[in-house]
Parts: sequence; C-alpha cells; structure tokens
Amino acid sequence: MKKVVIIGAGIGGLATAALLAKTGRYQVEVIEKNAGPGGRADLLKKDGFTFDMGPSWYLMPEVFERFYTHFGRSAQSELELQKLSPAYRVFFEKQPPITVTGNLTTDAATFEAIEPGAGLSLKRYVQDAQKIYELSLRYFLYTNFSSLREWSKLISWPVIWRAHIMLQRALTPLHRFTRRYVQDQRLQQIIEYPMVFLGTSPFSAPALYSLMSALDFSSGVFYPKKGLYEISRSLEKLALTSGATITYNCEATAILTKNSQVTAVTTSHQTTLRTDIVISNGDIHHTETALLAPHDRSWSPRYWNKLQSSPSALLIYLGLNTELPQLTHHNLLFAEDWKQNFNAIYSNKTYPSPASMYVCNPSKTDHTLAPSHHENLFILVPLPSGKTPTKAEQNTLVAQYIDQFATMCSIESINEKIVSQTVFGPHDFITKFYSHNASMLGSSHILSQSAFFRTPNRSKKVSNLYYVGANTVPGIGLPMCLISAELVLSRIEPNWEALL
Repeated sequence: MKKVVIIGAGIGGLATAALLAKTGRYQVEVIEKNAGPGGRADLLKKDGFTFDMGPSWYLMPEVFERFYTHFGRSAQSELELQKLSPAYRVFFEKQPPITVTGNLTTDAATFEAIEPGAGLSLKRYVQDAQKIYELSLRYFLYTNFSSLREWSKLISWPVIWRAHIMLQRALTPLHRFTRRYVQDQRLQQIIEYPMVFLGTSPFSAPALYSLMSALDFSSGVFYPKKGLYEISRSLEKLALTSGATITYNCEATAILTKNSQVTAVTTSHQTTLRTDIVISNGDIHHTETALLAPHDRSWSPRYWNKLQSSPSALLIYLGLNTELPQLTHHNLLFAEDWKQNFNAIYSNKTYPSPASMYVCNPSKTDHTLAPSHHENLFILVPLPSGKTPTKAEQNTLVAQYIDQFATMCSIESINEKIVSQTVFGPHDFITKFYSHNASMLGSSHILSQSAFFRTPNRSKKVSNLYYVGANTVPGIGLPMCLISAELVLSRIEPNWEALL
C-alpha cells in the first residue's frame, strides 16, 4: 500500500484524503499547521456568536451532490440544505435596495420594473449562461488537460457546435457582454458581482464566467443548516471514516526529494514522514519557494511576479445587540462608481473608498448563531493584493467601512450596538495560510489563468508531487476545490472511480 502525505486540511486536502483513502490502495496522512479542519472555511465562536470565517455562499450545488455520491450519500441529507428566501438583497449608495428572490419569473419582473425589456433580457441571459454552465461541467471543469483522452472530450459535437460562441466569450470582458442585455448600472452590477467570488473584475474576467450568474436565478441560493463550516466538518468525517489520519498543529517544514522524486516530508513536530506521494493543499507559491529546494521548483520568480492574485480582504465579524430587519441572509453593497472600485483594487492598488462589500447575516436563518434578539454579521471588503496595512491603517479602514455599511443600510448609532468585534486582515492571510500576496482566494480568474492556462496540479520537476485547491485547476471556490480533488486522483489513479 502506497503512503500519501497531504499538506493542509483545507477543503481540497480533506476531499482528496477522503477519496484516496476510500480506494483502499493508499495509506493517507494529512498534516495541518492550524488547529482544525477547513483552511479558509474555518469557524469563529466568540461572545456567544458563531461566525463562518471564510466562504459563506453555497454555490454550484451539482458539484457537491456529485462528490457525496462517491460515498453513497447526498449533499442534501449530509449538509441539511435549505433554500433561502429571499436569495439576497442589494444596497446602493443613491438608490433604494433591490431584492433578488432566486425565482426567475419574480426577478425578471423586478428587472422589468427598473428597465423596460430587461425582464426578458434577464431570462435570455440566464438561459444562455445555463447552457455554458452545463457544458463546462461536462467537458471542461473535470479535466486536467493533460492527456489525449481528456483533450478528445473537447472535440465532441456539443463543444464543436458552440466553439465559436465560447471563443468569442473567452475574448470578451464580462462587463461588455452584460451591456448587451441590460443598460441600468444596478442591473449590470447584480449580474456581474459573482466575479468577486472568482477573485477577479467584471472588466477583465472573460464572459465565459457568465455561467456564474445563472445559478442564483435558475436554482436559487441554498445554505447548510448549521453554516458553511459544516462542509469542513463533513469532509473531515468522510476522510477519517475512509481510513485517513489527520494531525493538527503540525506544519510541513520541508519536502525532501531524491532523483526528482519525493521521499519524505519534515514537520514542526521534529518528525520525518517517509512517503511515496505528496499532495500539497497549501499555497502553491509557499510550497514551491519555502518547502522545496531550488532545483526542485517548477516555476521561476518571474512566473510568480507575473501571476495576478485575487484581492486580499478585510473580514470584519460583528456581534450586535439588536436586530436588523432591513438585512437578509446575504447582502451586497455596491459603490456608485463601479469601475473605479475595481480599478482601485486591481490597477491603482489603493484602498477603495467607498467600497463595494458583502455582508452575511446568517442569524437571519439560524437563530442559534447569536444570542436572543442579537445579530451576527460577517462583512467582507475586497482590498488590493500584495498590500498589507499597518495596524493603525487597518483600524481606520475598519471604522470607515463599518460607517459606510451603516449609512448604506440605514442603521443608526451602529457603534453603540456592537458588543463583539473581530477583524481578519491581509497580514492574517499571510501568517495563517502563507497566502501569496495576502490573497483572499488564490490566483484570479483572468483568461490567462483559467482552464488549461492555470497553474497545473502536478510538479514539473518532482514526479510524485501534486497540488490541490484554489490555486490550481479548475480554480477558486469550495466546489472548485472538490473538483480539484477529483482531478488529482485522476492524475494518481486514472480509474479511481471504479475502486470506490
């Protein structure tokens, strides 16, 4: 039985451990530098409040369902999913809020009331995006682009039939594509906002990612009963019950090789783990530059300098001693100068003011997450990558963004209502996750970093070293990390599904 060491118990690492262990052909050991599972999908409990610290929006449900099927289970029963109603609310600086229900007929009527013709346009946009989404799931996302067999999938009739359309979308920025359907900026913003979850801007992301917009309107928005951290707990349980072992508070300090093959991993526990295979779920830049010797590194400093990271972020966790009826579970706050907001983050590398931000208020759905008549809030403000504010600068930004949130959502005297506050900033992404450029999510999804252009999941120099997670194929997000786990297995064990 071959030994596998997985560095990192994030979503990708845990999913890979569960699948590999279940084949019965590998002895799987996961080591994790932090105290618990999930990586960025962590949990914070403080002052009677419970917060998902990272991902909080359940996307691409088909991917979760497929993954759990490998274990004879369903995502619905495993995570106790519930559909949110409404799906989310959008706040603007100078206009009244817009509520998105997750029902296409209702939401089309909302669009129509704002802009004549926009209702039908939304339906056409979603129908078109749904086709791209289904095509991507079937032919693009579950492939490493590493063999003739995989490339042959791309010359199947459904792909050929839409090849010219997909090429056109790949070369068209999403914002320009969106303008063909709606003209009102508020409606454009609602369609374009998912690009933030892909670590990129609608002004540079290819229009292929219109597929992300289809999900909210066609399927609605779902939420695991006890929060997104339940995914981390569930994957940890699957890994352990499948036979993997997990050691927390144990950091990998070096990957040892001989003749371009991994031989062992050294750890902060002063142990040397002999192994046949290593899979890193840690930041790839850190793995390459800190854990490998120079002659074992696949990519040069020039490669990493050219790579565009997703934004960093300021994450603000607030417990309030009041209830906020104006908020829904998910809330989006959009700055009036939409393009300048993204320019500040990606081009000018300045802190946006005012900022577009995301606010999660999960105690609206699960009252156990906050004391009675209290609310818990998770405020996410994207910031430029590669820029780390001082403690004083960060405190100023926190105060500024809390005030902006209160103003846009009509909350009076918010500072008097805050009874718990925790902040996680760019410096924390570096210290906790060794995140390259303090990135919140990984490398962004511009065209040159998508699909077969993305950093591959196998080392070019070390034959039995692999990568899993958001920085490699297929990309950013919890569902993508689940797909990433399957792609790594396809590299190691091409017929792995037959072994489960």
